[in-house]
Amino acid sequence: MDWKNFEVEVSSIVKQAIKDLHDARPSEHFYTFALYTDTSAMTVAMAANSLEALELKLQDEDEEDRDESRSYYQWATSEWEYEAWRGDLFKGISKELREASGRDEIAAFRENLYLSMTNVLKELGKERFFDPFVVQNPTLFVTVTDDDTAEVVENNSAKVLSTPAAYAEFVNRYEK
Repeated sequence: MDWKNFEVEVSSIVKQAIKDLHDARPSEHFYTFALYTDTSAMTVAMAANSLEALELKLQDEDEEDRDESRSYYQWATSEWEYEAWRGDLFKGISKELREASGRDEIAAFRENLYLSMTNVLKELGKERFFDPFVVQNPTLFVTVTDDDTAEVVENNSAKVLSTPAAYAEFVNRYEK
């Protein structure tokens, strides 16, 4: 797999998906964006959440459960309003992953995928791609759905993508 070419392709797709999200919801306060894959490293998708969507989700909870549920709903991409946003854009690149050479060494393949997704988000940050958004420095991270290693992947990517202060807050997100 040509990971550098993969990063270029994914970056283009992510930029389009984020632009479409900004166009659709220009006034929402997007506090986080993530790229994610599955345990078998066969897909790439994007998720985002806004403060407004988070508050709506929490309103559906019983009042006594809201505080307890906040961290989960705030950081679990599967609970986000814009999970799999523009999934149609990611179909081709996900097919490339499924058909890629090097899958026989799945642990190394996964690590390369996580690194590539992290690199894409890092470049977007460097390019100041999020400046048009209300929240200009959202939390960025990479994750894996339904996998015991998800929190480690999230923390490792957030460490690369965040300021030390933002990382310290992120890494303790479930301790509140």
